[in-house]
Amino acid sequence: MILLIAAFAVILYFVEKYSLKHVLDQVTFVTAVDKGVVEPEETFSWSITIRNGKRMMVPYLRLRESIPEGLLFADGSGPVGSARFSWLVSTLYLGRRQKVCLSRDVMLPKRGRYFFHGASVEAGDFLGIRSVIETYPELKDVVVKPRRWDSPEFQTLLGGYLGEHSVRKSLMEDPIDTISFRDYTGREPMRSISWIQSARHDRLLVKQFDHTAEFSCTVLLNVDCPNLRERNARLEQCFSIVRSVCEELEKRKISCDFRTNGSIAGAIGSWSHIGDGLGAAHLETILEGLGRMTYGYRESASTFFEQTIRGMQRGKSIILVTPVAPEDDITVRNAAARLEKISQRKVLVLYAVGGTEKDV
Repeated sequence: MILLIAAFAVILYFVEKYSLKHVLDQVTFVTAVDKGVVEPEETFSWSITIRNGKRMMVPYLRLRESIPEGLLFADGSGPVGSARFSWLVSTLYLGRRQKVCLSRDVMLPKRGRYFFHGASVEAGDFLGIRSVIETYPELKDVVVKPRRWDSPEFQTLLGGYLGEHSVRKSLMEDPIDTISFRDYTGREPMRSISWIQSARHDRLLVKQFDHTAEFSCTVLLNVDCPNLRERNARLEQCFSIVRSVCEELEKRKISCDFRTNGSIAGAIGSWSHIGDGLGAAHLETILEGLGRMTYGYRESASTFFEQTIRGMQRGKSIILVTPVAPEDDITVRNAAARLEKISQRKVLVLYAVGGTEKDV
């Protein structure tokens, strides 16, 4: 009897040791989000799929998923994490060759770039006495666009400015002078494609119009401003203003190009300058970049304006968005005057007002 108990204890010891060593073998964890770019408070699905590829069960699995700060459950039940901890904890059992998918509907209220960093896992042994901890790092990001800026004063200024130029556009003779052709980038409207030239060169080409005749707009975003206490809040307002400007231009079928001295988190190409374009893809490129923007800048306002002025063409309408009123920023005031002289069009300057980020 003693020998039997001893033999059983030895077997149990080795089973316990083996289970502890191999409890997470062939167990995989994959984090996923169904949307990469969302509106503030837009619902999206965040999930983690756990797959046990071995024949041995996992009797105890404690999952701690890293979540971005501010993540909320879409059903209104509150934040996913807490004031102290930015993770979500789940406990489950995995049978042999079982796959489990944990999916949640969540949302993010503020503009920015947010990360899901994967999970740390605690798995129990055969007897439930000891456990091992492993980390499974991942990097999934979600970009939240800025909110629209809808103040009455803003709508009046923008509507009046674009209204004047829409009248001018309607008075232009058609056809517009075409001076050359260039490759289609996907941002131009379909009506700009020259099908005859595209067939001749076996690739899509668009018409390059004379800017003295073509109605288009340049949107400038300056993020360099004095070190004000409410600087970040003002920049958030600027991002929202740019969004509303670009959406209004798209609504009125006015092509635009976009330039900024701001920096963004995560590379999406040369986003600091988006060429002339029109359409959903062109607009979404700008909005995603606005969502990724940090509060830093690549170059000073004076350098940014000098480079912009050198490349400005006559006949371009210009909308300049900046954190501080021109009367309080001599660099912006002088740049607007020089841009008006070169473009021979009035420059509309839109600027942020004082406040906190809660006002955005």
